[in-house]
Amino acid sequence: MVLYVAYRASRESKDRSLIPKRLSALGCKRLHRSFWKIDEKKTNRVIKVLEKNQPILLKRIRQIKKPRFADKKKISDLGSLIIVMYATPKEPKREKIRNYLRTAPCIRLCRSVYAFPQKHALFDKDNKLVDAQKFSEFIKEIHQDVRVIPRVVVVDTDSIEKLVQETRERIESEFADATSRWKELYERILRGDDTRLLKDLYLRNRRRFVRARRVAAFYEKWLRIDTSRSLMRSYREMRKTRTLLSEREPLQTLSYKIHK
Repeated sequence: MVLYVAYRASRESKDRSLIPKRLSALGCKRLHRSFWKIDEKKTNRVIKVLEKNQPILLKRIRQIKKPRFADKKKISDLGSLIIVMYATPKEPKREKIRNYLRTAPCIRLCRSVYAFPQKHALFDKDNKLVDAQKFSEFIKEIHQDVRVIPRVVVVDTDSIEKLVQETRERIESEFADATSRWKELYERILRGDDTRLLKDLYLRNRRRFVRARRVAAFYEKWLRIDTSRSLMRSYREMRKTRTLLSEREPLQTLSYKIHK
């Protein structure tokens, strides 16, 4: 059985620079900055080295597993994942990757290492979002090294709960940002800013909102993460903004239904 470990060393950690040396001394193989292949017999010693740095233990399996749930909401197994890791670039490539990841339902394991569901098509019938293959191809297009490892599962329950909670917070944050953008645009409409500019901003915000809603729907099917309250708050602000903007100039192109 092949085992891996990912970790997240704090920048304030005094022992941060010593971690690679200690893992190498245990015979671990570095695959990425904070993602290592480890000897199963030395798992406990590896976890001991990383205990203050949020270690996430993973293993590679032959079969493909579906997510499992302890009850209607709580997930107990993320199912089979595809790990994509890439060389961390400098700007502006880094910003391009961040923007592309907004349409990629995945879980961040550590810096520049993401886990995608093995069976993306189960949760994205129309293939409108970014899966592991699309993401790795995108990384190659911007001339960055990329490595892909399929059929990987997260071993420990505590890590699963933490990863799901972090994912939930990221989605909530995206909708909170959208709500703030709608409110800001609403105030600009009241101030009487240029209508053409306001329309462009509305359409840009709307595209980003639709994208966030599609990604949130994917996570709800995959991990049963319910962010409907945050979604509806943002949607109500969008409708209010559209109504005020339409009063200044009829804008049929701005219509939008929540079920789309």
